[in-house]
Amino acid sequence: MKTYLVTGATSGLGLQIALMLAQTGDARLILPVRDAARGEQLRRDAMAAGAIQVDTPSMDLASLKSVADYLGTLSPGHVPRLDGVLLNAGMQAANQLAFTRDGYETSFAVNHLAHYLLMDGLLPHLADGARVGWTASGTHDPKEASARMAGFRGARYTSAARLAQGDYGADTSPAQACKGAYATPKFCEVVAARLFAERLPDAAFFFSFDPGLMPGTGLARQHGRLGQFVWRHVMTRLARFMPGTSTTQRSAGIAVDLLLGRLGSDENGAYFNYTGGAVEPAPMTRDPRIAADLRQESDAMLRRFMRNG
Repeated sequence: MKTYLVTGATSGLGLQIALMLAQTGDARLILPVRDAARGEQLRRDAMAAGAIQVDTPSMDLASLKSVADYLGTLSPGHVPRLDGVLLNAGMQAANQLAFTRDGYETSFAVNHLAHYLLMDGLLPHLADGARVGWTASGTHDPKEASARMAGFRGARYTSAARLAQGDYGADTSPAQACKGAYATPKFCEVVAARLFAERLPDAAFFFSFDPGLMPGTGLARQHGRLGQFVWRHVMTRLARFMPGTSTTQRSAGIAVDLLLGRLGSDENGAYFNYTGGAVEPAPMTRDPRIAADLRQESDAMLRRFMRNG
């Protein structure tokens, strides 16, 4: 039996990934959830799809204490070794940046900090040959055509400390800051995959994955009614004519192939896109100064929550 942990599995891409893993018929799934009722429905659906066992522990990625509390329930010998981990959950602000109880900008906290903390705590529980991925986004790359069409300008990395405070420049409109606050933490996920690969090259195969633009998913849940209508009903019809687009089914299949080892790369820490190929992300992701800043500042912000911090 193989054990996989997937965040953000109650809807959209994460749900499809969980169900596809369940359909292998040899999977124990650990699917952390914020809402117990949705977690119970998820458990039933995954069991019906063929999972051998499904656990839906409580975890709110908007609360670093919640992530730390979950990690505190794990102990060697009492937790199955993880064959695969996909740090998939994500959120995007619509018109105004918000902040978590920890005092960090929510998109940065959920999309990067919480997953960084979670991965750090899961390292002792990885099985030999484990595969660990982060769901990134092509919006991090200013040259990505579909992202530009949607108004994204690429990642705007200054420092992790500034990003955690939602500082995207005084001359940036609130709507554009929200786009930057999505693209930049997703950029951080590409860098994080490489950081873990460099730090622990023999612990697992680490990767990041751009599932492409997938209209109809829950990513636009923070937007108004009009924005949600366009995302769910207009964009889904236009998607096949737009570059860089995919569907949840297609991209979930690629993610599952990556977790199962059907797809790979010679480079630990590689970046894959929705076609299943290893591709080159934005050049800034290889800047050693950015990597050093992200690691040092993330460690500093999370130190009080880390068990060995």
